[in-house]
Amino acid sequence: MKARDIMIHSVIKAHVDDDVKSVLRKFVEHGIGGMPIVDDANRVVGYISDGDVMRAFSRHYSRFRTIDTGYYVVSFFVGIEAESDEEDADFRAHFQEFCRKKAIDAGVRKAICVQEDDGLETVARILSERKIKKVPVIRDGTLVGIISRGDVIRQVVHRFMEH
Repeated sequence: MKARDIMIHSVIKAHVDDDVKSVLRKFVEHGIGGMPIVDDANRVVGYISDGDVMRAFSRHYSRFRTIDTGYYVVSFFVGIEAESDEEDADFRAHFQEFCRKKAIDAGVRKAICVQEDDGLETVARILSERKIKKVPVIRDGTLVGIISRGDVIRQVVHRFMEH
């Protein structure tokens, strides 16, 4: 079985010129936690995940470098009150500034990809060894699909449940 046999063809993606705000909107609208970043020719030039956003924000907003940024970002989004209005306003201002940054600057510039002809074993090994949740699938350098760990697991379970 090849990557092309199990990949998802309709890939939610970011463009290299997109800002963090547009990426976060796509995360929420589509219920995803990561996506490839492509250029005008649909070549994968990076990848951005929810973890990348949290790490990048903690670098951007130095006050959060020593605390659990993930918790504070999540708290902010779900409406848990900050300790003071000043702290909330400070966070909000920095977050809005951060959201105007390019997504490529918050994500990784060298995405790990697989070829559409790569076997299922290769895809599974890359996902496991690289500790990533999804991998873009490319053909002749352009994005044609995406495969998640869940996609691989479903294929393996399906394969062995029938035999």
